[in-house]
Amino acid sequence: MLFLQLNYLIEIQPIRSTALIFSNGRIVCVGTKSVKDSEIAIGHFVDIISSASSLPIRMRGFKIQNVVSSFAFPGHINLPALYDTMRIAPPTWLAKHISYNPEFFPGMCLRLVDFRTVVLVFTTEKCIITGARTEEEIFIVQNKIYNSILMFCKNQ
Repeated sequence: MLFLQLNYLIEIQPIRSTALIFSNGRIVCVGTKSVKDSEIAIGHFVDIISSASSLPIRMRGFKIQNVVSSFAFPGHINLPALYDTMRIAPPTWLAKHISYNPEFFPGMCLRLVDFRTVVLVFTTEKCIITGARTEEEIFIVQNKIYNSILMFCKNQ
């Protein structure tokens, strides 16, 4: 297995993002709020690296690998009841993988059929969607899951 060494870590403030710079020349930008902010931040990072280097540096192969979103439900979620219902009568959008073991992890993990996303649902009203490639995919996934999970909110 090949592990790349993290050579530098740069943070910029206007957009609040961090760049992980690896020995193979790849830059991973984390912490931005949108795709546009990510492109701007990468441009800033390339400028910073260019000014510190005597070699010509340019950006190529920009792509979004992972979009993460979080939102809150209007009340605490009854995860044991949600888990039992999803196992017995899963909705059409749900893949076979559902995991909920509060002794190891406090949230429920749901995988969707048509997407590579993973949804983490917590009793504390919070929900995290990860693994999407676009912001549009996040909105589609949220629309699919919201009403099914809303039925298990305790403080509606």
